[in-house]
Amino acid sequence: MKTNTESPSAAPQAPAGAVLEGGIAKFPAGRMPDEARAEAEAAYARAPAERVYRIGPETSLDEVNALELAPGSTVLFRRGGVWRGQLRVRSGTPEHPVRYGAWGEGPAPILQPSLDRSAPGAWRREPDGLWRAETGAAVDIGNVVLDHGDAGCLFKRGSRAEARRDRDFWFDPATGGVLVRSDAGDPSARWRSIELSRKLHCVDEAGAHDVVYEGLAVRYGAAHGFGGGGVKRVSILGCEASWIGGGVLYVDDLGNDVRYGNGIEFWGGAEDVRVEGCRIRDCFDAGLTDQSNEPGSAQRNLLWRNNTVERCEYSYEFWQQGEGGAAENIRVEGNVFLDAGASWGHVQRWNPGGAHLRFQDTTVPTPGFAVVGNRFSRATECLARLFNDWRGEALFRDNAWESAGEPVCLWHARPRAGLRFLCPDYLDRNHRDDRAEIESQGPGGRDFAATPEGFRAFEEAFGFGPDTFRRV
Repeated sequence: MKTNTESPSAAPQAPAGAVLEGGIAKFPAGRMPDEARAEAEAAYARAPAERVYRIGPETSLDEVNALELAPGSTVLFRRGGVWRGQLRVRSGTPEHPVRYGAWGEGPAPILQPSLDRSAPGAWRREPDGLWRAETGAAVDIGNVVLDHGDAGCLFKRGSRAEARRDRDFWFDPATGGVLVRSDAGDPSARWRSIELSRKLHCVDEAGAHDVVYEGLAVRYGAAHGFGGGGVKRVSILGCEASWIGGGVLYVDDLGNDVRYGNGIEFWGGAEDVRVEGCRIRDCFDAGLTDQSNEPGSAQRNLLWRNNTVERCEYSYEFWQQGEGGAAENIRVEGNVFLDAGASWGHVQRWNPGGAHLRFQDTTVPTPGFAVVGNRFSRATECLARLFNDWRGEALFRDNAWESAGEPVCLWHARPRAGLRFLCPDYLDRNHRDDRAEIESQGPGGRDFAATPEGFRAFEEAFGFGPDTFRRV
């Protein structure tokens, strides 16, 4: 393990058996993480709340996850490095949060759970013409990213028989193999980089509290980028998430795959959360979202500010259900949302619906909900889709709406109480989701066209504005 605990006030001494080089303690091969940690902490003689761990690429995420971080500790990943696996975070206290960030020069450090299958010999030809790579993965492979996105990705199919077109793939859960239709021959000769995205969150923060992330990049996770429920006092600042999602969450009663994933998601309870200055792109589902259907879950004091989200199916998604739940003081402010639905996942979905705002069925009051000073530019279906009646439930002001002809808003006018169906992706277990069925519970919904007249009607219907609108 390679780790460093630095102190601005004390001259460090190398622990026994380690070499101090450039301020980083290097430990002999085979040393267990707890041994390395104990020696490093003894050598630096620091209080727990003052410990700073500088992590080089030689140290695995498993070793980082094994650190018993005290409140106030800081973990810094070296810029320009790449770590494979999942980061599982530790909690701090309100006075002493645990911090995860970056050190050194260069691009943001990258955390990715994917498997590299780029090397010659990684793929073998099967009798039916498919190419096979072994993964040993115990979870679904939700996406295959090519040349770090420069060549796009493969198209996930539900069975081997369905992988009929060039660039189709199927994950065989029985064997852990990935099978690809590649008409141009061996995938490793066709593409310089092949990353198999495992169904894991890049950062698992379930139940975490008093945590700060700054300057990290996550990618190639087939669940969520930052994911986990029940968080409190979490800040995500200046981070990046890209090529997220694709793993199968469940199969519905109609046989449709419902797939992950979101760039940054807060599920269930979430309180005192700040997401600011982040860049999110190319997610299968939402770039940013807070949502829940857990009884009694509360989401309070969430700030989404000055982020850029592009090429995700939805830029920001919100819904809150569950008896006794709450959604208070949620603010979406100063963000730039670009090209919703222009994503790799859009063409693979059975329910495409590219929109910057997707406010699905919400059954709780939303006092203090504000959407202020954002830019919504271009989407495949509409700029905003509102399922419920949001009159008196949200403040919209000083936003800029830019349409290339798609409607400003599709409004389904469903009530907040007495709904028969509460599933956000389909309305019942017998019929496909369609507009007539949606409106059967909320007649009066309408489309607001991408015209000055349509935009004025949108503002007047909800009491929103003043906002601006233009065609692009």
